[in-house]
Amino acid sequence: MGKWHRGGCSQYNPIMERTETRIDRALVERARERARREGREESDVIEDALRRYLGEVGEENFGEILDGVAAWQREHGVEPLSEEEALKLAVEEQHAHRRGE
Repeated sequence: MGKWHRGGCSQYNPIMERTETRIDRALVERARERARREGREESDVIEDALRRYLGEVGEENFGEILDGVAAWQREHGVEPLSEEEALKLAVEEQHAHRRGE
């Protein structure tokens, strides 16, 4: 038994639910573009965004996020920030956020 989506048939997962929801077209296009750039399914990008909005990004997911960042850095030849550099950047971003930048 298969579950149909825009790209064809994928493995059926009884835990997943197919749903129809109205979402702003521009927002959907941004999600599609993100999925294309990351080589992911559109539904995965939307599900990740919904999980973040609902506060379901927990410790188990945080480790995956850090692993993804480290992999991206290796692929792009980016050296990780030192603890001092990371702290300085965090403080600068916090100040910019407070100024409304």
